[in-house]
Amino acid sequence: MSSPTIGFYVHYHGLGHKHRTEAILQHLRFPATVITSRLDAQRWSGESLCQVIGIDCDIDDVHTEGLQHAADVAALHYAPLWCDTITRRVAQYTQWLHESKPDLMVVDVSAEISMLTRLASIPQIVMRQHGDRSDAAHENAYAAAHSLLAPFPETMEDDQTPQWVRRKTVYLDGFCRNTTSTRPESQVANVTDDVERPRIVVMFGRGGRDDVHEDLRQAAKRVPQYDWIVLGKEPDGHAGTPENLRFHGWVTDPTQHVQTAEIVVTAAGHNSVMEIGHARKRFVAIAEDRPFDEQIQKASVLDREGLAVGLTSWPDPQQWPAIVERAKALDPQKWDTVYRNDGARQAAEHLQAVATWSHTIRKRNCRGNR
Repeated sequence: MSSPTIGFYVHYHGLGHKHRTEAILQHLRFPATVITSRLDAQRWSGESLCQVIGIDCDIDDVHTEGLQHAADVAALHYAPLWCDTITRRVAQYTQWLHESKPDLMVVDVSAEISMLTRLASIPQIVMRQHGDRSDAAHENAYAAAHSLLAPFPETMEDDQTPQWVRRKTVYLDGFCRNTTSTRPESQVANVTDDVERPRIVVMFGRGGRDDVHEDLRQAAKRVPQYDWIVLGKEPDGHAGTPENLRFHGWVTDPTQHVQTAEIVVTAAGHNSVMEIGHARKRFVAIAEDRPFDEQIQKASVLDREGLAVGLTSWPDPQQWPAIVERAKALDPQKWDTVYRNDGARQAAEHLQAVATWSHTIRKRNCRGNR
């Protein structure tokens, strides 16, 4: 009997979905295919990865009149009319399902792809995210799935998540790009000895705010006993920038900067949060504006569990001294419970079990269809 096969639909926005998928691919024993858009901007890796297939992007060549109807259907998040790109995208995806007949699809994330997958008679597992997902589109996507994967332990669950979603969810221990079988302090040499003054490292991703320079100047002035190192933003040349504030621009791998920090300030995005937590650093997570209040909910959870100082918006300058004191009082070892096991390995084991179940049923009932 041939081996079960698994497909991953991976959303093209940002890098979080990609990094999460790559972490799981390192542990899969079954051949896997990734379906995504914007391939020209991505390089993929993974032990079990056989191929990466590109489909048209659903936001390309969508005209204004079509966008006026994008949210007409409550069961879908995004369904513009009269868009040939989306028509091709749907055909490309369903054609691949027809030709390859994967035993299981993992959807991370798209309500539309979830419903297409179910309509094509392919079992799926949907990746969950924090935030208010009580809308009809999310509920239908969750209902269409065999099960749901939460890339966080149950202790980090949203208070508002309904019981039927919790029962369908497989909760995972923490995982990120830097997760290994060893403790983080043994992975990176202690580089803090060469740092003369304590540091606050502020990290911005590619989707971060552009108008933060004045906020950062005021913050650095309110907490002058720290050097403020800003990653992801270029200096703006303002004459009022204090000496303890330095901008380093885009940094591909911020690991060493994080290791030198006494406190890290970051957005409340899943990838950033899990990587700073894995490094066992005290940090402040500031929610950025995202659909469904995703980062607001995550920041609230982090604050509730004492894993970080979670803020729902950028604070006023005079609040920074108290925020820094709160961050200094955090116990980073609380992240030990989040990273008790490797969540990526747990995810792979669940996917393999469901794919094997599906493969057995398909072979028994659909002989000759492959």
